[in-house]
Amino acid sequence: MLTRRRKDFLKQIIRIFEDTAAPVHYVAVAKALGVSKWTAYDILRELEKEGFLHVEYAVSHEEKNPGRSMVLFTPAKKARQALEIEKGNADRLEEWYLAKEKLLGMVETIKKRGTKKVIDDLLKEMPGIEKPIIFSAYTIALLIMHIENLGGRSAKIIRGFLKLAPKPELVLSLFTGTVLGTVIKNMRGTFNGQIAAIVGQFQENVSKFDFDERKLLVTFLGEALERAL
Repeated sequence: MLTRRRKDFLKQIIRIFEDTAAPVHYVAVAKALGVSKWTAYDILRELEKEGFLHVEYAVSHEEKNPGRSMVLFTPAKKARQALEIEKGNADRLEEWYLAKEKLLGMVETIKKRGTKKVIDDLLKEMPGIEKPIIFSAYTIALLIMHIENLGGRSAKIIRGFLKLAPKPELVLSLFTGTVLGTVIKNMRGTFNGQIAAIVGQFQENVSKFDFDERKLLVTFLGEALERAL
């Protein structure tokens, strides 16, 4: 398992290797991270066993230990891939939080601008969204706008239902199902095929999301409902 501590070791050994274009001695990593050389050696050995590093031996030419064998490490492809995935996840989270704050800001404007204007803006932007989780957040915001069109009582009832669902995927399914049923019943002819297609895509996305992605959406849902009050 790549803990934060192990990732720090991988980042340092890749940095040193790229700076020197030579295999890295564990003492250099120890100095860079401010740990003992034995701690560095043990962790690098563990990473080597897990395939993140390659090890090789060389003869020391230092005056203190001439001819002594040295253990050197080089980063394996797996190490770079692991850190690239981590960076990609960080970039995706940053994009998510930017989109989230934008949507929450839009939700807060409904009293000033009206739900129709916000709905129009959401629908205008959605075709250009490629990230499934951001598209799903837009869908949630869109459905909240339709809830607000029904008045405060309907919104409160739906909020109460959501508290009964113990798992993220159930919260999201209950939300979309309840909103669809309520809106279709109360707004015949206005809930068009475009919205139905968007909700269908949303449900497909949710079925493919992992727990953390669903949790992000549930947290956003709760915050958006509060902002809409």
